Amino acid sequence: MNTEKLAPTRVHHFIADQLNDLAVRGKVVSVWVEESSYLVMLSLADRGITFRQLSPYDVSRSLRGNPDALAVIRADLLRDVPIGAPSINPGSSIGD
Repeated sequence: MNTEKLAPTRVHHFIADQLNDLAVRGKVVSVWVEESSYLVMLSLADRGITFRQLSPYDVSRSLRGNPDALAVIRADLLRDVPIGAPSINPGSSIGD
């Protein structure tokens, strides 16, 4: 029996916003609710398709503004992102 379903839109947007805030070159492909986690499929510029499992508890606390939970979510999203990757979008400059 398959119990996976798409995560709420606000969770998808929240994760996409975190990638933008962290200046990660990539996008959220999908977010699925599994039994005990959100399964996030990302398309990263330097890594291709990659997956992250995020705790629903931490996502929920992050959505409510908990800084500790937000730090955990951001660390999970940054896992395997190459060190020294450009932190600004191509074509833009620091201070714009």
